[in-house]
Parts: sequence; C-alpha cells; structure tokens
Amino acid sequence: MTDKQIDLSPAEAQRMTRNIQALQKRLRDMHAMRDDINKALARVTEDNLSLALTQKKNLKSLSREYDKLSQDVKCLDPFDAAQILEEEYNYILTIGNVLETTRELKKTASLKNTDRDAILGGLIQFYHGLRQELTSAQTARENQQLNVTAQ
Repeated sequence: MTDKQIDLSPAEAQRMTRNIQALQKRLRDMHAMRDDINKALARVTEDNLSLALTQKKNLKSLSREYDKLSQDVKCLDPFDAAQILEEEYNYILTIGNVLETTRELKKTASLKNTDRDAILGGLIQFYHGLRQELTSAQTARENQQLNVTAQ
C-alpha cells in the first residue's frame, strides 16, 4: 500500500462517494449561477451601467452557495479544497468589487471628470472583456461540437 491509499470500509467508501457527488453538484450549480451572472454582465455597456446592479441578488445567492461549499469540500484533501474555495472566492470578490464600483460611480456626482472617466473606462473595459471571453468560449464549444460530429 502506498501513502496515498486508504483502506475504507464499504460504508465509508459509499459515504465518500456521496460527499464527492454532492460537492460536484454544488460546483455545477455554482458555475451555472456564474454563467448567468456573466451573461447578464456581458450585456452592460456605457449607456446601461445600471443593468449590472441587477446582479447583486444573484451574487448574494452565489455567496450563500459558497458558504455551503466551504462545508462540502471537507471531504477533499485540504490543498484541493483550498484551490476550489479560492477560485470561487476570487470570482465572488471580483464581481462584488465591480458591482460596488459601478454602484458608486452611478451615485457619486462629486468625482472629478478625470477620475470618473478613468473609473468608467476601467468598468467598460471589464464588461467588454467579459463579452469577448463569453464569445470565445461559445466559439470553442461550437468548434468542439463540430469536431465531435465530424468524427
């Protein structure tokens, strides 16, 4: 037996399988929520910044799922659990910061025009990059489907 092998009783192995399946389902659900948020944010332009703020409720739901995920990853090696949690946390933090910046930009009239322009430019660049990323991912999926059907 190597250091990585663990002898589990059939009941323990079954429990571990159920825990892993629950973790996989939670991650699939969270990624579907992320996809929905990304699709909505990809529609944001300079002319409709307020549209981004409609995703605050969805981000809160995702954050609640993250809290549950932090319990589900206990079935994993601590290093693997930390990697999963970090990726999800970084997404929530990034989108939260973008939404907060968008909200502040909409409500703060006291910013100098140069500051406002710089912040607005950064936000628009983020939303544009998100649109490009989604388009690239869609193209890759379509090409992959074409390759599968061609074989």
